[in-house]
Amino acid sequence: MSALTLFVLLIGIVVGLALVVGLGVLVHRRPALNTPVMVAVAATGILVAVVVGVFGVAQASAQGGDAGPGTTTSPSRR
Repeated sequence: MSALTLFVLLIGIVVGLALVVGLGVLVHRRPALNTPVMVAVAATGILVAVVVGVFGVAQASAQGGDAGPGTTTSPSRR
Protein backbone atom coordinates (compact mmCIF):
# COMPACT_ATOMS: atom_id res chain seq x y z
CA MET A 1 0.00 0.00 0.00
CA SER A 2 1.11 3.50 -0.65
CA ALA A 3 1.97 6.02 2.02
CA LEU A 4 -1.06 8.11 1.05
CA THR A 5 -3.40 5.18 1.64
CA LEU A 6 -1.90 4.50 5.04
CA PHE A 7 -2.12 8.19 5.95
CA VAL A 8 -5.80 8.35 4.98
CA LEU A 9 -6.46 5.19 6.98
CA LEU A 10 -4.70 6.70 10.00
CA ILE A 11 -6.79 9.87 9.73
CA GLY A 12 -9.93 7.75 9.56
CA ILE A 13 -8.94 5.86 12.69
CA VAL A 14 -8.23 9.08 14.60
CA VAL A 15 -11.54 10.64 13.56
CA GLY A 16 -13.39 7.44 14.41
CA LEU A 17 -11.82 7.26 17.83
CA ALA A 18 -12.74 10.90 18.45
CA LEU A 19 -16.34 10.05 17.60
CA VAL A 20 -16.29 7.05 19.93
CA VAL A 21 -14.91 9.15 22.79
CA GLY A 22 -17.45 11.88 22.12
CA LEU A 23 -20.28 9.36 22.16
CA GLY A 24 -18.98 7.91 25.42
CA VAL A 25 -18.85 11.37 27.02
CA LEU A 26 -22.35 12.19 25.80
CA VAL A 27 -23.81 9.01 27.24
CA HIS A 28 -21.82 9.48 30.44
CA ARG A 29 -23.43 12.89 30.96
CA ARG A 30 -26.90 11.45 30.40
CA PRO A 31 -26.90 8.00 32.03
CA ALA A 32 -30.59 7.52 31.27
CA LEU A 33 -29.67 6.87 27.63
CA ASN A 34 -27.54 3.77 28.19
CA THR A 35 -24.49 2.50 30.02
CA PRO A 36 -21.45 4.47 28.76
CA VAL A 37 -19.20 1.45 28.63
CA MET A 38 -21.59 -0.55 26.45
CA VAL A 39 -22.04 2.26 23.96
CA ALA A 40 -18.30 2.91 23.73
CA VAL A 41 -17.57 -0.80 23.24
CA ALA A 42 -20.23 -1.14 20.53
CA ALA A 43 -18.97 1.93 18.69
CA THR A 44 -15.39 0.70 18.91
CA GLY A 45 -16.44 -2.67 17.49
CA ILE A 46 -18.13 -0.97 14.56
CA LEU A 47 -15.06 1.19 13.98
CA VAL A 48 -12.78 -1.85 13.98
CA ALA A 49 -15.06 -3.65 11.53
CA VAL A 50 -15.03 -0.69 9.14
CA VAL A 51 -11.24 -0.28 9.35
CA VAL A 52 -10.65 -4.00 8.71
CA GLY A 53 -13.04 -3.87 5.75
CA VAL A 54 -11.35 -0.82 4.23
CA PHE A 55 -7.91 -2.34 4.80
CA GLY A 56 -9.00 -5.59 3.13
CA VAL A 57 -10.41 -3.77 0.11
CA ALA A 58 -7.26 -1.68 -0.19
CA GLN A 59 -5.05 -4.75 -0.14
CA ALA A 60 -7.25 -6.59 -2.64
CA SER A 61 -7.18 -3.67 -5.05
CA ALA A 62 -3.40 -3.40 -4.68
CA GLN A 63 -3.01 -6.99 -5.92
CA GLY A 64 -4.61 -6.10 -9.25
CA GLY A 65 -4.77 -8.31 -12.30
CA ASP A 66 -6.36 -11.72 -11.96
CA ALA A 67 -5.13 -12.16 -8.41
CA GLY A 68 -7.94 -12.74 -5.97
CA PRO A 69 -8.39 -14.28 -2.56
CA GLY A 70 -6.84 -17.71 -2.39
CA THR A 71 -4.70 -17.34 -5.52
CA THR A 72 -0.97 -16.95 -5.56
CA THR A 73 0.98 -14.74 -7.90
CA SER A 74 4.51 -15.18 -9.03
CA PRO A 75 7.08 -12.66 -7.78
CA SER A 76 7.49 -11.31 -11.30
CA ARG A 77 3.83 -10.23 -11.40
CA ARG A 78 3.92 -8.20 -8.18
